[in-house]
Amino acid sequence: MKFRATSLFLFLVLCLNGTVVRAQTPTLKLGLASLSMFTIIPHVAQDKGFFQKEGVNVEINHFESGSINMKALLARAVDVSDVETGLILGAAVGGADLRVIGTHSQRLHFALYAKNEIKNLKDLYGRNFGISGIGGLPHLVILALMDQQGLDPSKISMLTVGGTGARLTALAAGKIDATLGEYSPVIEAQPGISRLMVVSPELPLYMAQGVVVWADVLASKRDALERMQRGLVNATRWAYDNKNELIEVARKHLPLSAEEMSRVYDFYTLARVWAINGELDPALLVYMQELGIKTKTQGGRADLNKLVVLDLVTRTAGALGTREYSQPR
Repeated sequence: MKFRATSLFLFLVLCLNGTVVRAQTPTLKLGLASLSMFTIIPHVAQDKGFFQKEGVNVEINHFESGSINMKALLARAVDVSDVETGLILGAAVGGADLRVIGTHSQRLHFALYAKNEIKNLKDLYGRNFGISGIGGLPHLVILALMDQQGLDPSKISMLTVGGTGARLTALAAGKIDATLGEYSPVIEAQPGISRLMVVSPELPLYMAQGVVVWADVLASKRDALERMQRGLVNATRWAYDNKNELIEVARKHLPLSAEEMSRVYDFYTLARVWAINGELDPALLVYMQELGIKTKTQGGRADLNKLVVLDLVTRTAGALGTREYSQPR
């Protein structure tokens, strides 16, 4: 009895001094490409408390391009990145011991914009095409599109411009002739620019991004990563179900009007850009690897059996169930 009383007394003293030991909430540093509708879901998860509900702190870090985002991951400046699949495969071939644990934005979110006189992909011959960097998403996607039509990408001048905002600004200013970028109401309204295509239906097997970590980080922070993935999946489902509320959240981060944001949202939901289950299909990695080999943007074959880890996706589905995509309201 005396021991219990003493223990209670010590507990009360610690409380009064603010030194009670509590389990620390795990923190993850998340790397993302430049801020846009493509990368808004982590902000939704943060602003609407989905990360907090899962008991994980997520520090969001934006980089101007996927190439810089990958460099930050390889330098261990971030714990986990949502980054282009082609860059992941290239890093794995180069010896980086990485693991793809899921997706956040699996489908392509690009439209192909060009000056009005450019009517098709072949008209890009001899033109300046804006990319984020060699091996980045815009570069790989235009190579895939050219390959699909049997065209020669060496006849296009690839200019490194930066992230989607920088590329679209350069196109509007006439500094480049065409680029791939987010669906943009501002660009759509430009009199000298046309949208040649929405890319996702043209490349249905193209896996845009993967959530990737170092193998040792996965081993040491698996629980935190699983919590983050659940938070992202719940935020994604909320975004699909709550258009008006999503727009309110997004407008706090993005300089678009409610009307412009509504049109971007409809484009995203139609293209199923955000991965509603955090799904990861190994067959898409096979396609991406073969595309990289064929277009000579990947210098060898990565061991996909080692690279792809499905158990976090499986555990997330077990905890949250799975959802089917529906047409936008």
